[in-house]
Amino acid sequence: MRQRDGEAIFVVGSRGAGKTEWVMQRTHTEHRLLVWDSLQQWSKRGLVQPVWSITQLRDAILADMANPGRFRIGYAGPIAITLPRKLPARPVKVPMFEPFCRMAWAWLQKRKGSTLVVEELADVTQPGKAPDAWGEIVRKSRHAAGSKIYALTQRPAESDKTIAGNCDLLHVGRLSNPNDRKSLADYLDVPVGEVSKLQSLQWIERDMRTHRLSRGMVKFT
Repeated sequence: MRQRDGEAIFVVGSRGAGKTEWVMQRTHTEHRLLVWDSLQQWSKRGLVQPVWSITQLRDAILADMANPGRFRIGYAGPIAITLPRKLPARPVKVPMFEPFCRMAWAWLQKRKGSTLVVEELADVTQPGKAPDAWGEIVRKSRHAAGSKIYALTQRPAESDKTIAGNCDLLHVGRLSNPNDRKSLADYLDVPVGEVSKLQSLQWIERDMRTHRLSRGMVKFT
């Protein structure tokens, strides 16, 4: 029997637009969930068990590889760590997103049907080329059968474009920046006024596979 393809969902909206709540509601019953929870929103809500270092994340993933079961983990540690160097060399700042993504990709391939959420993509990517491991996840996650990738950002102009060009579903909430509204309207293939008129918690989305356009509002439960 043919395995179900994975799905990449790009979720965009200014602060207070409801994008995190929308994803939380969609993933509430997921048995296997890994979150880049640098803002600690998921951990504080009790939706994931936090780990505070890449080492702890590695140990959690290795334990799951050996003995799979319920897995709802959020990396709530620092975005980067500073490694001291002896003088005259300066301290070196090491980003944590790349090792997080390498581990996440290995986990997604092993545990098909799992879900990955990355909060605030603009904090860890740039408009140019995506970080290697993140780019691999976005481009190849379709082959991790049944897996879902959610990428969230307030500022799409400051995030890498790999997810925008490869997403299966584009979900857009209220955007404060006029340039962001225009670029997302182009991706949605709607007049910019459709995006400009969105109020807090309202959203518009397009399924890139079926071209179906939908509208709605986030409702807190």
